Amino acid sequence: MRLFDYFKTTSETRDLDASLFNLGLEDKNKTSSGKAVDPSSAIQSATVYSCVSVIADSIATMPVKTFRKTQDHREPTTAPQFLDAINGMPNPETDLFTWMHRTINSLCLYGNSFWLITARDRNGFPSEVYNLHPDDVQIERKNGKAIYLYNGKESFTRFTVFNPAGEIIHIKNFEQGSDLGLSPIEAGSEAIGNALAQDEFAGKFFSNGAVLSGVIEMNSTPTEEQLRIFKQSFNRKHQGSKQAHNIGILTEGASWKPLALNHEQMQFLQSRKYTKSEICGLFRVPAYMIGDLSETTKLGSSIEEQNRIFYELTLLPYINRVETALTMMLPRNQFARIDVSGLLRANIKARYESYNLGRNAGFLSVNEIRAKEDLPPVDSEIGDSYLQNLNQLSVEDTPDDQTE
Repeated sequence: MRLFDYFKTTSETRDLDASLFNLGLEDKNKTSSGKAVDPSSAIQSATVYSCVSVIADSIATMPVKTFRKTQDHREPTTAPQFLDAINGMPNPETDLFTWMHRTINSLCLYGNSFWLITARDRNGFPSEVYNLHPDDVQIERKNGKAIYLYNGKESFTRFTVFNPAGEIIHIKNFEQGSDLGLSPIEAGSEAIGNALAQDEFAGKFFSNGAVLSGVIEMNSTPTEEQLRIFKQSFNRKHQGSKQAHNIGILTEGASWKPLALNHEQMQFLQSRKYTKSEICGLFRVPAYMIGDLSETTKLGSSIEEQNRIFYELTLLPYINRVETALTMMLPRNQFARIDVSGLLRANIKARYESYNLGRNAGFLSVNEIRAKEDLPPVDSEIGDSYLQNLNQLSVEDTPDDQTE
């Protein structure tokens, strides 16, 4: 069922004055820089766009796997069709990558992501799930319960483990004890407003005024015609990237005087760098992930270490929130996990080496290692046994054939 058809056939409607939600919105979003900051304006900042893109792209490319809990381990299960890594279609209009990408985008930009369940399988579990744009969703309280309004009309209840009949799954970014989550855009509106103002200033500066890298000083005062000929000749030999680093020859006492950036220009460049760093901090994205390599050596010298930092610092909170929401839509004792092994592939080698160390040292069994890797146990004596180093055994524990 397509989303339009779903709302067309829904009988329960309710009018709501949407103007109540927009009252004073412009003043609320205006920052000290004079720029109004909301998701649509914030994404025009290159730094904001880069941060949101790298988070959403990274998570959306990761497959989703489902598991079943058993007494002493967990075992893989067949994921619902809409979560299938290859043919997954959460709804007839959206593939799994786009659906997950929209989910993360909404969390980053709006602080909230909403999934609408429009169809269920024969066991009552969701089989079609749509993304709803956060701007189209409002929340009211009725008898202490949250009621979700779509475009001020349709009313839905929240899907939770306590209310599996609900139609809305609501994921919050930053939990602040209210009905709505807080986004980095709202929390850091002043920093983003500064970035937008700086971008606007830089654009006007370069479009309206010439930026000179140097001047040519002459001993005499040339005529207008002499200046025109000299300028044409100089530009022909030195203007453009193809003429860069050519050897210049100046005659008749002319000399080249390079111009350095003045104090205000230096301050402006430093301010832009600080603002970029501040926005990266809001999204908890290491600057090297969006192309700034100046701080790379401070956070890790290898790609493996940088990926680990990016995963733990940036992606993990988003992944945990989405995994919790996905798990709610699965049968009891099943849960969802987003597979991050592709990002942390290099760390697998280090992990296996640590397992080997623990196994050889005698404090990890095969089954304990397999449990850490979400693998079922091996039904044999070897699976639960521990290796023993004969050099560490006492004389009493040493086999007879080893003491003769």
